Amino acid sequence: MHVKPGSGPVIAVRGIRKGGARAVMVAAVAGLALVSAAGAARAQAFGAYDFAAPPSADANRVYGVDRKTGEMSACQFERPEGSAVGVTRCFARGPGAGPQAPGRYSLVSTNYRGETGVFRVNAKSGEMSICYVRDLPGPDGKLQTTILCTPQAR
Repeated sequence: MHVKPGSGPVIAVRGIRKGGARAVMVAAVAGLALVSAAGAARAQAFGAYDFAAPPSADANRVYGVDRKTGEMSACQFERPEGSAVGVTRCFARGPGAGPQAPGRYSLVSTNYRGETGVFRVNAKSGEMSICYVRDLPGPDGKLQTTILCTPQAR
């Protein structure tokens, strides 16, 4: 191999033609970037929470589940009367919506147009329950909007 003076460092690799070493280096850097991007996407896809909206066109709500504990949350957009700015209103957890047995939880919406709840599924055990929002009497007797879940079944 002939090297011109002042051409910079050269890495000699057997079986690679002149100029091919640079192509190998560029491919290696591109490969590392791709692996890093895939790792970041995988970390994002497997975050601590999963979210889903019910299929009903009348439900202005998003449900969330803690992927490890199954603990549920639900929030919706509301705009107070006379206000130009909306608020995010989240609901108290009621029966069945708190932490469950450790597992791999996610949320599934059905195709039923009138449904305002979502299914909480545990991929580890195969169990599922339906979670929904209802007004229940609070400790003071006033109605309190609450997220509820049926007992898990398989």
